[in-house]
Amino acid sequence: MAHEDRSNMSKNTELNAAFIEGKHAEEQKSAQQQLADAHSEIADLKLQIAWLERSYE
Repeated sequence: MAHEDRSNMSKNTELNAAFIEGKHAEEQKSAQQQLADAHSEIADLKLQIAWLERSYE
């Protein structure tokens, strides 16, 4: 019985570790996506500034 409990605890620990690792990967991807979105928005804003500067010339 105790061996069975240890086996179940081991399986639960492995599942929890896999879940945490998956969640970390998801958060990392989210951060990378946010960075890509920010770079895109910066490029768009630079383009808008360039058009505004042209209007004042």
